Amino acid sequence: MSDNLIWSYLIHLGDNMWGDYGPEYGGECKKTQPLKCEDKAWNEIIDRLVEKKCCNIILIDIGEGVQYESHPEISAPGAWSKQKLSDEISRLRALGFKVYPKLNFSAAHDKWMGIYSRMISTPQYYKFCKDVIEEMSELFGKPELFHLGMDEECYSVQTESPMCIIRGDELLWHDINYLFDITEKCGSRPWIWADHVWHTPESQKAFLDNASKEALYSNWYYGNFKHTEGYLHDSMSSYATLEKHGFDQLPTGSNCPDTIEFCRDNMRLTVEKCLKIVAPERLKGFMMTSWAMTNEKGRETNLDAVDCLCEAYEYYKAQK
Repeated sequence: MSDNLIWSYLIHLGDNMWGDYGPEYGGECKKTQPLKCEDKAWNEIIDRLVEKKCCNIILIDIGEGVQYESHPEISAPGAWSKQKLSDEISRLRALGFKVYPKLNFSAAHDKWMGIYSRMISTPQYYKFCKDVIEEMSELFGKPELFHLGMDEECYSVQTESPMCIIRGDELLWHDINYLFDITEKCGSRPWIWADHVWHTPESQKAFLDNASKEALYSNWYYGNFKHTEGYLHDSMSSYATLEKHGFDQLPTGSNCPDTIEFCRDNMRLTVEKCLKIVAPERLKGFMMTSWAMTNEKGRETNLDAVDCLCEAYEYYKAQK
């Protein structure tokens, strides 16, 4: 691939980013079921990315999917050894991909943290965050980018959760900036989801007042760009909001079948619209997400997501 834009694919190693620990876990806050990631599906997805030549960055959603040395208590049964993950990173790089890590520190997506998901904004939590960021930064060889998640920390996402945890804006941005500082000291540029800019008018003001211009932001919108109201309109419109205020962007599309209004053309439409909305100096690339697990059940959605990314990339090349 000859252009300088990022064309990224998000692949899941960990799967413990949704839900929460209820009474059935007996207070242990620890995953007891084996990791869902299957090597066969992983390799088929990578092979499709190699075949299609539409991707230059693979973002690995790690979660509880690796055997951490700093916090072995959070690793899932069947988690990859650090050596296995290191070998796979080397293999992917040999295939021509850049490979970056993702850990989600949103209180809405922190089940992977085990007991630390119950310790938000405490000394134990801050140490945990520092430990795992530093450990994965070392494993990935001080990557240029490190995705820290931070999406959907709002009440509407946690209405059915056994425990609803939402940081107020001041505490939230204190914690985000803490994560940014750790990541930058590790030599990486922080990268997070940008949906706090559209959750509420108050969260938008807090975002615009506090979000660092040194970080990279991925707004996400999975519709057909025809919405006139509701949260889909707000998320769709936020590409322009971020551009107006001078933030570097990496827009994100999806073919997730569980979205409220499924739109398979969303990735291509995201490229089409954002090329018009975001200035070239602030448009750093695009990312495709399927939100399907890396296993036989999620295989077809993942492979179709690669095809969607390829269609978007071909559209982009046709405009040049």
